[in-house]
Amino acid sequence: MKTAVILNAASDPRYMFDKVFGGRSAYILALEWASSVSGQTGFFVLAGKNTSALCREGADAAGCSVSVIEKDAWTVEQLLDEISALTVSSGADTAVYAYADCPFLDKTLTGELLSAHEKYAAEYTFTDGYPYGFAPELLDKGISAILAQLAKTKQKKLGDSLVERNSIGTLLKTDINSFEIETVLAPKDWRLYRFEFACGSKAGLAACRALYGSSAGSGADAEQLSETAAGLVSVLKTVPGFYNVQIDSHCSSECTYCPYPKEHEKKYGFLPSSEKSERMTVERFSALVKQMESLSGNAVVALSAWGEPLLHPDFLDFVKAAAAEDGLSVMVETDGLHITEELCKAVKEAADKKIIWIVSLDAVTEKTYAAMRGSAGTLEKAAASVPLLEAYFPGRVYPQFVRTNTNEDELEQFYRYWKDEKSPSGGELIIQKYDSFGGLLPDCRPADLSPVERNPCWHIRRDMTILADGSVPLCREYMFNNIIGNVFEESLESVWKKITPYVLKDMKGTYDEKCRMCDEYYTFNF
Repeated sequence: MKTAVILNAASDPRYMFDKVFGGRSAYILALEWASSVSGQTGFFVLAGKNTSALCREGADAAGCSVSVIEKDAWTVEQLLDEISALTVSSGADTAVYAYADCPFLDKTLTGELLSAHEKYAAEYTFTDGYPYGFAPELLDKGISAILAQLAKTKQKKLGDSLVERNSIGTLLKTDINSFEIETVLAPKDWRLYRFEFACGSKAGLAACRALYGSSAGSGADAEQLSETAAGLVSVLKTVPGFYNVQIDSHCSSECTYCPYPKEHEKKYGFLPSSEKSERMTVERFSALVKQMESLSGNAVVALSAWGEPLLHPDFLDFVKAAAAEDGLSVMVETDGLHITEELCKAVKEAADKKIIWIVSLDAVTEKTYAAMRGSAGTLEKAAASVPLLEAYFPGRVYPQFVRTNTNEDELEQFYRYWKDEKSPSGGELIIQKYDSFGGLLPDCRPADLSPVERNPCWHIRRDMTILADGSVPLCREYMFNNIIGNVFEESLESVWKKITPYVLKDMKGTYDEKCRMCDEYYTFNF
């Protein structure tokens, strides 16, 4: 079978060309893998304006004969057009497509894919259950042209979007029964770990370096590397990807699924609905987000750990400070009762596409809304914030429904209404599971969604909750207890390192009572 090997090197170049793998970069290792693909009739690298020169230099240094194709930005439609054209022009039967920042692309696994693809006359072949970054995707010479046409017509919105790692699979799913698809299954399903061995982020680079450091020269295959990765804390816990920050402790809601009011009163002696509120200063936050960007590279900063963030008189300045850092984006979870057009205009100017909004609604009737969220507002007023936000932040506004025994009867109606593309949110919504906070609240789950096998907790591996005074609990579930440090008294990185021993215990299945009763370990923030 004749193959055209196509590497996508158009992603962020900050880590792709770092020579941290025994003196070689992820890009060089990807080139070495690509050169080994059998039946090769053409070798191509898709580059961006900021990566093309580095791609050519790296290929020359590695002695690889490649054609580098540059575009300012690659859309899904352009990618598929290019794959189709390159497959045809090189006389290949199949395109072998992968990202050029993946240092562990496996030659043996690639051979299995090629064999399955040819044996079953597949149009598209991929691995299932293996970590991302170990194997390419295979496209028959005809399917890329068909997908490109789909991206120009029925799925134009997706076709016009910039290429992401899962873009081809996402497009295929929109008409999946029309194609002959084949998979190579991993002996063990590693998906629950969400491994991503690619150097497109600081977290990915750290995970790749840790795995390489434990396996260099071992000749380990994809399954052995997966086993090794699952046992390395330096792979499972790299850098924070989600910072949940409390900027204002004041909150007037009385949600039945939230322990915050009572726990706040127990800790401080008064309810958060009183006028005595703890507020973080913009000055402290501005210094903090610089540390976040330095430590994480890319991360989401939520301004909604506890309390209603829009009650902070300097809310807009917090958004500006976080959005000003290149690698950071902003998330705001709000009750929607304080959204105004003036605020939307100001936030759009400050953050625009770097912010997403979550509006807590939890109901479709006023009666259930009051039962879920108390008397601080009305469903009508809260829901009215969604179309207002959507007008300024299209596709970045999510009405939210927390499932409990109280509102479960309205779940389907909520989903059907908001999921409709003609709804005020344009079809976006979030259905969130109930959280008892490790036994602080009664178990009001309509269903137990936890997996059969417990995985190492996502939240202590990649989240950091920061209270208004700078104190950091082990995780959000601990509320104001089990404080491990304070980011206003020590560096963010030093506090993050203090969580590592807890991750090691979690990996061994050693839990304190709070963790043992918690079922949030499998939920994932961004």
